[in-house]
Amino acid sequence: MSIKSLWQATANDLKRRPVQQGEETCDVVIIGGGFTGLSVAYHLQQRNVKTVVLESNTVGSGASGRNGGEVLIGYVESMRALTEKYGSDAARQMFQMSLDSIDLIEGIIQKEDIQCDFFRNGNLLAAYKPSHLDGLRREQEFLYKNYNFETKIVEKQDMHTEMDSDFYHGAHIDEKSAIFHPLNYCLGLANAVEKNGGTIYEHSEAINIKRESHDRVIVETNNGRVIAKQVGMFVNAYTTDVHKLIKKSIVPVESIVLATETLPEELCKNLMKHNRAACDTKNLLYYFRLSADNRMVFGGSGRTTSKRDAQRLFENLQAGMVDVFPALKDAKVDYKWSGKVGFTIEKIPYVGQLDDGTHFAFGYAGHGAAMSTLLGKIVAMNMLNEGDKNNPLDRSNLKPIPFHNMNATGLGIMKYYFKFLDYIS
Repeated sequence: MSIKSLWQATANDLKRRPVQQGEETCDVVIIGGGFTGLSVAYHLQQRNVKTVVLESNTVGSGASGRNGGEVLIGYVESMRALTEKYGSDAARQMFQMSLDSIDLIEGIIQKEDIQCDFFRNGNLLAAYKPSHLDGLRREQEFLYKNYNFETKIVEKQDMHTEMDSDFYHGAHIDEKSAIFHPLNYCLGLANAVEKNGGTIYEHSEAINIKRESHDRVIVETNNGRVIAKQVGMFVNAYTTDVHKLIKKSIVPVESIVLATETLPEELCKNLMKHNRAACDTKNLLYYFRLSADNRMVFGGSGRTTSKRDAQRLFENLQAGMVDVFPALKDAKVDYKWSGKVGFTIEKIPYVGQLDDGTHFAFGYAGHGAAMSTLLGKIVAMNMLNEGDKNNPLDRSNLKPIPFHNMNATGLGIMKYYFKFLDYIS
């Protein structure tokens, strides 16, 4: 079994990029070489704004290259719940943003000819309990009544039309979501940044940010420094102490993923009939889809503290996969990997600019494959002073999460609590 992720093993081009050295200047210095930071650079370079991207590891080495490759509309919470929290106008705008995010990705893929196995066949949200399907029906009605957005409910007895499983009690399907090879999309976006004149450095961690004036900021690395007019930090769940307020405003949650051996084509056609993205309604959810090379990619929550703990979690995840798809009981697992997902206290993404001038976007809560490219574009427009001041995700008045240093302990407790909720729901 490979220690690489499936996406690393099947990447189009893992070319090496230089390390930042010495002193250089640019218009905007971007910290983080994932979806968000690269999107900021891409959209700025299209306007002839000179950007430098600093990546502490390699492009896409964080969540952008480790996620399940599910490009989903919506957010963690239902639009009904978000409407109750933020009001109908803000929720409507948030929903439209989630739709726009996938259109934007599709447009970039086409324009830049990025080979990343992008298929827009929708998402299947599977009901873990019968009561969960009732909630999905209410969401379907809400989406149609308020947004004229049509979705489909699949009853339990009809689930065989979607997947070879008796595990779930029905599903809610939208046709706008997508799947892709996340690392290849990220690498393609990086190539597009460079094609448009941007510079990307790898193994070049930002270790200090010093604001000298409103239009002069210095970002230091281990081997040099970059002097720019503006700075943005886009490392999501991998945030370091280089910006403590941002770090204390995000909670990193571990997710684990496995991928099987290549499966017979006929089996794949039976497992997932329409090649959709899929996830379920558990608090400790499963998410799954087929890869372009006919593997089942199956993910779930994880919090590994040791090799033994990691082995147990992956064994449990594989057992969960077999519970969902009994036909995979003898399937060999070729790849296992993990990564961090970033959550804000509101469980929605945040975007904005702090009083110290730092631009940011983070906290996608598992929906970053879709939303991060759009939020990167929004940041770019903000840097150009062309952004929408009424963005419902703007949190420029960012506040740290109370007792943030205790989140690791709290997450361990919450995991058992969510498991209990899944049992009684």
